[in-house]
Amino acid sequence: MGEKNEHVCPVEKAGGFDSGIRKLLQRPKKNLGNYVESGMTVLDLGCGPGFFSVEMAEMVGASGKVIAVDMQEGMLRKLESKIQGTEIENELNCINAMWIK
Repeated sequence: MGEKNEHVCPVEKAGGFDSGIRKLLQRPKKNLGNYVESGMTVLDLGCGPGFFSVEMAEMVGASGKVIAVDMQEGMLRKLESKIQGTEIENELNCINAMWIK
C-alpha cells in the first residue's frame, strides 16, 4: 500500500469538494433524506473532507452517529478541523481506512 495512487485526489485540492456550486447541484440533505434519519448510525466511505459527512451528522442528530472513513489522513484532518467546536463534533467519528484490517 506504500505506492502512490494516481486516482486519489490530493488533499491540497480538497477545497473544491466543498464548493457552493456542488452543494446546489448535489444537495446532500435532499438526496439522502429518504435514507438517513435521526438516531441512525451511518457510514460515509471515502468521505474526503466531509461534504456529505457533515450533512449526515446534522440529519442523524445527537442520538445518531456518522462514521467517516477515508484512506487519506489529510482528508480526515480537514473534516475534523471543519467540525471542531460545532455541535456535530460528537456525532462524527473519523477513521483512517488504513487502520481497518
